[in-house]
Amino acid sequence: MSIDIKKLLSAAPAILEASSEAIATIDGDGQIKGFNSHFLELLGIAEDECKGLNISQIFRDLDDTFIIQGTKDEFEPAKLTSAEGQVSWVLVKVIGIGKTGRETRTVLVHDPETIRRIIDRLDYIENYDTPTGLLNHRKGIVEFEQLQASNLAGGCILLDLESGPSVAAGMDLTACIRSIAGHFKLIEEQSVLCRLANSEVLCIYSSTEPLPAEALSSLIEAIRKDSSVPDGVRPHIAHLDWKAGTISVNGILDRLKAELTPIDEPHLLAHLDAQQHATSHASFLLRLNQALEAGELDFFIQPQICSEGRQVIGGELLIRWIPSPGEIIPPAHFIEFLEQGEFADKFFHWALVRTAQVLKTVHDELDMWIPLSLNLATTHFHDRQMMKALADTMREYNIPSDILEVEITERILADDPEAVLENLEHLREQGFKIAIDDFGTGYSSLSYLRRFPLDRLKIDRVFVSNLEENEEDRLIVTSIASLAHILGLEVVAEGIEEPFQASFLMNIGCEYFQGYLTGRPMPVDAFIEFTRHNPEHSEWLDEPSKFRSEHSLESKARKVKWKKSFSTDVVSVDNEHRALIDALNAFSDLFIKDPESIDITETLDVIALEAIKHFDHEEDVMFNIGYPRYEMHREKHKWLIADIAKRKLEISEHKQSTSFDEVLQYLKYWLLRHLVSEDTHLHRFINKPSSERRT
Repeated sequence: MSIDIKKLLSAAPAILEASSEAIATIDGDGQIKGFNSHFLELLGIAEDECKGLNISQIFRDLDDTFIIQGTKDEFEPAKLTSAEGQVSWVLVKVIGIGKTGRETRTVLVHDPETIRRIIDRLDYIENYDTPTGLLNHRKGIVEFEQLQASNLAGGCILLDLESGPSVAAGMDLTACIRSIAGHFKLIEEQSVLCRLANSEVLCIYSSTEPLPAEALSSLIEAIRKDSSVPDGVRPHIAHLDWKAGTISVNGILDRLKAELTPIDEPHLLAHLDAQQHATSHASFLLRLNQALEAGELDFFIQPQICSEGRQVIGGELLIRWIPSPGEIIPPAHFIEFLEQGEFADKFFHWALVRTAQVLKTVHDELDMWIPLSLNLATTHFHDRQMMKALADTMREYNIPSDILEVEITERILADDPEAVLENLEHLREQGFKIAIDDFGTGYSSLSYLRRFPLDRLKIDRVFVSNLEENEEDRLIVTSIASLAHILGLEVVAEGIEEPFQASFLMNIGCEYFQGYLTGRPMPVDAFIEFTRHNPEHSEWLDEPSKFRSEHSLESKARKVKWKKSFSTDVVSVDNEHRALIDALNAFSDLFIKDPESIDITETLDVIALEAIKHFDHEEDVMFNIGYPRYEMHREKHKWLIADIAKRKLEISEHKQSTSFDEVLQYLKYWLLRHLVSEDTHLHRFINKPSSERRT
């Protein structure tokens, strides 16, 4: 197809302005002949001032041969001098135009500061509800969890602008929520406000004292009188005190939603006070203890399915509270109470006996052992006597120890690694299987997978739920599965609800599935029947995956033969990735402990040298294995090195106003994103069949 040069030239100004980069055209002598507005903004000069400049006046340290005599296909770090004389690091590429490429050239300039502004904007979008300016649902929950992690106490208020069909039809409540948000200053100036849903506002505050009735009354009155509340909207409100370590954030939200009361309810304050008393910690714990004695607590089982054979290979024991037939209290309402005080020990011993009974019942009915997994609480896992009680109970009921899998969380591994390692090894010596649950959501570290004696890794549902829509989640899940297999771990994917998720996860090598698609949590007798009639329940993988060819692996038999599927060079790159991040963490820790002991500019030189050394090795590996993204990653490496140099310059010029720790956190953010992306793509590439790799 031929190009119409006249049309191209007429469209050039619009193309230049549409670009996000700073662009200029120069003649054979380096004189600037054209430019876009981004280029002027970068230099801080007017249009008429720019036309008389030579490109060498702007980039004083660049070799003339780079600008005048030839072209360069790659971005190169360069110092840019603005109109005010300020020097900053940027990346420059020169592209020839025409047959010789010497009469006219285009200069492209990347400014890392622009990238940072884009990242800041993306961070804002990720954390805030843009129309109202309040924190969004995700960020609000994170803030709440951080308050609880700080061992604080306080309260929370949920307001739901319930209006029946009006909200359901898509009523725009933005203006109303913005107005109402201002009233919450009556509660606490430093409160956290988030838009929990389209019609819901959540206020979280921390305080050692109960909320004064006058403050709550003033808030209610202000909302009642707010003229921005649309006709037909009937606000509902709920208030609850909270204390760190007593109940999960999700449990608190469930209670708030269950206790929402119309704001025009007579004697509303008295009603809210009564609710508060009824849900107090001591009262609820007493109810839970009575429920255990009355037999209202019992285990359900959620099946675990083999991804290829589709047969039931096990299940997870999940506690349920059934106060009456047909009524089930959600676990989020009480799960945190199972680890507290004397009740925690009582529940633990009940759970061991009930687990043994369930295992025996399933065996007797099916005439075969079906492995089941049981979650252990943090407090129990650090107690050797509790571990002994576990082993003793299994022996008492003549149950093989390898039939029970003990599930632990990343938090348990992080609390007291040495004690945990000792107890894990003790369990493994007795034949118990060990799985790490909810991997990726807590203290994610591959060091845990390498150091502790684990058998299986369970990918948390948060990464599974948006697999079809979210490329980043697909990359994360692929990376986790690949790295787990390198370390000899089997992979269980939790929270599978859609056929696409099952198909994608099977293609990246997940051996086992657990979720509503393959089986909801069910009573023991229902689980027995479900297992008997499997695979009649396995129509869930009839839908082919549109990502099958991209993500399918050459072989899934990698548990003990990973060297056949993964290049040791690639593994060495992965190790260097972690070493680079560890070095940044070490510098950051040292600076926080003793700022005077570290020379900031020398430290950044060390980081840059280590990064360059690592990137050189990585590029050699990529080149040797024929990695198709080789050039793209070389460009990214140059960006990162140039940005380190830019940061060093900023610190040397503004030592008093620059936070070295913030710089390190920024570098870790960029490097970590880049390294995780490289890990994922390299592992995916290595696992493709050789024929696909060549193409």
